[in-house]
Amino acid sequence: MTDDSALPNVAILMPRIMRDRVMPPPVMTALSDFARPVILSDAELTGDLAPVLRDMPAVITGWRSPVIPASAWSPRGGLRFVSHSAGSVRRLGIDHALQSGVLRVSHAAPVIARAVAEFTLTQILAHLRRHRVMDAGMRDGTGWDALRDGNTGGLLGARQVGILGLGYVGRLVLDLLRPFGCRIAVHDPFLDAGQARELGVVPMGLEALFRDCDVVTLHAADLPATRGMITADHLAAMPQGALLVNTARAGLIRPGAMAAELRRGRIFAALDTFDAEPLPQEDELRMLPNAYLSPHCAGHTTDTYRMQGMSAVEEVRRFLNGEPLLQEIRRERAAQLA
Repeated sequence: MTDDSALPNVAILMPRIMRDRVMPPPVMTALSDFARPVILSDAELTGDLAPVLRDMPAVITGWRSPVIPASAWSPRGGLRFVSHSAGSVRRLGIDHALQSGVLRVSHAAPVIARAVAEFTLTQILAHLRRHRVMDAGMRDGTGWDALRDGNTGGLLGARQVGILGLGYVGRLVLDLLRPFGCRIAVHDPFLDAGQARELGVVPMGLEALFRDCDVVTLHAADLPATRGMITADHLAAMPQGALLVNTARAGLIRPGAMAAELRRGRIFAALDTFDAEPLPQEDELRMLPNAYLSPHCAGHTTDTYRMQGMSAVEEVRRFLNGEPLLQEIRRERAAQLA
């Protein structure tokens, strides 16, 4: 039997509601095979973490995790690795430590990206095949023939889809779209002509993407350079009946522009992120029939939760054993991530 006291301590810095989702018993068992889990209560997570983390080589964080105090890492503390079971690490307060190389950090964004990509495809297909209208009509007594003949929808394969941003999610959306045979255009400042040819996509400027695509799906990071990059003019240029999908960040769109364009009734939008969350009950978007709304849930599935936890645990194991990390946030790329 392994002497648990000889194992390195690894703190799990997540409130119970998130810990229960992301670190269920099988995941905790996997962690216990090589480390001694240190579980903090919700009350302890709101207190002074410095004494708890002083001799902790690694921690596992996630959604709703607290800020990690600077005194926990070098030169005053022993923390060397943060394994984040979610995507963005901004709220952990470790940006400087990551970019200066004081801390190594890994995240589960590639895992969550799978759920977001599937959700994006679901939204596109549901819109094109008029699923929401069909379902509502079947329930409210709309005539059978009128419902079917008045909502024939369209094929994804006959459309041109524009992808804004080829990060983790954008790449997976691209892969999911390929079998449908649709034309795929991409706007990404880091994509050169050679890469576009290799991927079989059409590189487009931002204005052309909105003007020429039947569907535009947003997957850019929320950065100072991208905040408000989509204006009222971009939305107004979209073809009649076009769909915009936003599973990235509401901040990519200029405040007020989305509701104003939807009010005109020309286009549709599937929105999973909002400037204010939760979305206020009185928000106009709730009243617009051409807005498909969801509560920032694109990356949330029960399967993904477990995979996020297992991914975070595996990264801790690799770090402690001196093995290469699979999902490390590289210092040179840290500033580009959402």
